[in-house]
Amino acid sequence: MANLKAIRKRIQGVRGTQQLTRAMKLVAAAKLRKAQEQAVDNRPAVDSLASILEHLSRRLGEEYHPLLVHRPVRRVILIALASDRGMCGTFNVNIGKQVLQFVQDHTDLEHRVTIAAVGKKVVQYLKQRNVAVDRHFDNLFGEVSYERCSEIGADLSHHYLAGDYDEAYVLYNWFRSPVAQVPLLRRILPVTDRFEDAREQRPFILEPSPRGILDTLFPIYVNSQIYHGLLESVASEMGARMTAMDNASNNAQALIHRLTLAYNKARQDAITSELMDIVNGAEALRL
Repeated sequence: MANLKAIRKRIQGVRGTQQLTRAMKLVAAAKLRKAQEQAVDNRPAVDSLASILEHLSRRLGEEYHPLLVHRPVRRVILIALASDRGMCGTFNVNIGKQVLQFVQDHTDLEHRVTIAAVGKKVVQYLKQRNVAVDRHFDNLFGEVSYERCSEIGADLSHHYLAGDYDEAYVLYNWFRSPVAQVPLLRRILPVTDRFEDAREQRPFILEPSPRGILDTLFPIYVNSQIYHGLLESVASEMGARMTAMDNASNNAQALIHRLTLAYNKARQDAITSELMDIVNGAEALRL
């Protein structure tokens, strides 16, 4: 009976966990639709802005704006976007691994890599592996805000212009589907030429001036790169959590099935044992 009680108690516990994972799956699925729409809808705008700046940088040259200048790479900053919460599969671990790989790839720099983390989980992951996190930004996931991302972008641009960094990167999970998120590393500064096209070799006129246009576009470009990375990260997190909770619910159902079989077998053995005791007792009374 003690074994039956233990199995029954475990079945109840697993069912409670299953109810929790199902509820978390439904919540993540509800949030995923909005997050996915925001991330996907923002892609053309952020790519077009990057294309414009890269086109201008290729035509104008470094002398037109300090954010176009390519310096010898000695100091690098990496902005890693992860999550404040767990229970989303390998979502946070993948970002943490990419940060470690990035640091390893830049060990020959004169100064160490500066890591700016968005999300508590990536901070915990790196600290457990004795990797210092220089800066940590909180309260960005409740409601993704372009204004808050603008603060980070303005601070990044300030330090870059001051010569504190020679390159700036952003790392996040790019949303491919609810079951597939791809870690993406993108260089923000200096501008990278990713859209070179021979058909663009034509003259153009800039008004009021090249410097005035670049002064206007660069803050928007830097802020939009961080903002878009955060949108992609939130959509990826919801997709990863929905998938992880679905797998957890299925695993819980399979475990409940196995425990139920074990419970029925133990119950049957207990009933058989009791019947044998009754039969043996009846036979003893006859004798």
